[in-house]
Amino acid sequence: MLSRIRFSSLALVPAMLLFLCVSSSAQITFEDFSDTSLTTRYLQLNGSASLPGTPPVLRLTKGSDPSNEGSTVYFQDKTHIQGLGKQPVASGFTSWFAFQINSLQCCSPGDGIAFIVQNSTGTDMSMCASGLGVIALGAGGSQTCPDQGGALGYAGINNSLVVEFDVVQDLWDPTSNHIAIQTCGPNINTPVHLPGDFSIGNNNQVQSCLLYQSQQSIDSNIPVMGGTCNGETCMDGSTQNVVLGYTPPSGNQQGSLQIWLDPMFLSGTHIPIGPPTMAVPYNIVYDAENNPSGLQLDPANGGSAWVGFTASQPIAGGENQDILGWEFTLHSPVQITETIQPGGTPTVFAFGAHQSAVTYPQGFQNPSGVQMTVTATPVDRQTFYQMRLAGTQFANEQCIVYAGTGSGNPPTSTNGNCVVYSYTCQDSSGNPVTCPSEPLCTDPQQDQCINVDTSFYTMDNVTATNADYLENDMMGDNNWMSIFLSFQPRKIDSSTSGGTRGFGGGGSQLARKVSKKVLAPQVGSADIVATFNPTKP
Repeated sequence: MLSRIRFSSLALVPAMLLFLCVSSSAQITFEDFSDTSLTTRYLQLNGSASLPGTPPVLRLTKGSDPSNEGSTVYFQDKTHIQGLGKQPVASGFTSWFAFQINSLQCCSPGDGIAFIVQNSTGTDMSMCASGLGVIALGAGGSQTCPDQGGALGYAGINNSLVVEFDVVQDLWDPTSNHIAIQTCGPNINTPVHLPGDFSIGNNNQVQSCLLYQSQQSIDSNIPVMGGTCNGETCMDGSTQNVVLGYTPPSGNQQGSLQIWLDPMFLSGTHIPIGPPTMAVPYNIVYDAENNPSGLQLDPANGGSAWVGFTASQPIAGGENQDILGWEFTLHSPVQITETIQPGGTPTVFAFGAHQSAVTYPQGFQNPSGVQMTVTATPVDRQTFYQMRLAGTQFANEQCIVYAGTGSGNPPTSTNGNCVVYSYTCQDSSGNPVTCPSEPLCTDPQQDQCINVDTSFYTMDNVTATNADYLENDMMGDNNWMSIFLSFQPRKIDSSTSGGTRGFGGGGSQLARKVSKKVLAPQVGSADIVATFNPTKP
């Protein structure tokens, strides 16, 4: 059974997990781009990229512009002086996005779009690329450079991995409709697939960066992407969905890069059904002797890089190339800090395909600007059971696995881990403080409790009769108690709820009394985990 389940929870990571590295930035969850506060804060637009329309789309090229266009878009948090947003990709990730290509001019559409992971330190100016890092812009949009057709907006960016969705046949392309995986490791990346020297801009010695010089890294046997032309008129392309998954090497298992194009999805999710369109062995971490096609990642958080999109359009093109939605879910611990919102307004911590939202009751104010940090830590189900549940009165239960948060053997789109959320607070200067509590959260004052929701997709068979919700006496111990109240199945976003007067020390008394209202525990020092009993229906 598939559920997107909403749990009321507040959790603190047990001591055994506190030594893991975490990234410190909001994560990528754009079901669309209509929230301008989020797009302004978290998207770095370069070149021709824009956010037009009602509702807005992430437009990489504008078909109405009769000139060369090239663009890149990267995720970063602009509210920080140095800009945060690099993703710890070395530990693995799952990303979904939807795109559409609309033809406005007849009859030479181009060039296509690409998903990029890069830790660029420079670009090839001879190709008319420019910038580095979060402003790196590949060839395709220069107004003063010779022909840059087919550059796809990433040609000339070094230290990058690209999955391109190409819709026009250039000299180095096998067909006009294909997916290709391109990287030259730390060196300059190019869209060239075939052996030989080709020209982009002023560089006449552009060579192939196809990951493997074989059909393993390129696929032309796919549905038509983008618009189609019959010689006189062109038709718009349909909306197309992509899921990308990277699983790092583990033990004797190779790393893997997987791509799904227009798969069937499990209802109400972005979880693809069936085998990937492409799957290749890959290790994203560079090693000069053993893995020259990997990237030299930022050592922060175990190996991080910028992620985003690129595109280009030649003068004879004429396509709106749009990204309609985007999620990026990491397989490693992630940390997000937000200022706690006034009562009744959720403070949202989005981690890609799963998120937590903390809502204080009406009347709560935060005049001191207290910030809350949430750490989402994926935990292997078996490890959690052996270290936290075995030998307790809940030894017949398992923690619930979030789809898309980890990898299995073999890796699939539905593999995942359990996720533990840790909640801590800081003052406006970053000094640790106690999170605001609600002393009126008692049995007769149920509307004065803090509501904390966690939503995610799961493949586990969770029902109203087997779901549970556990809290312990003190962070790190295994003295669990149930705070479960209810499970409400819905088509897409099912929910379960728990309630407690506070954390630790028998704070679940409220849960034993209340049965008619969704409540959430107060912020404090305890571990909370969503579980279920697989032996029950």
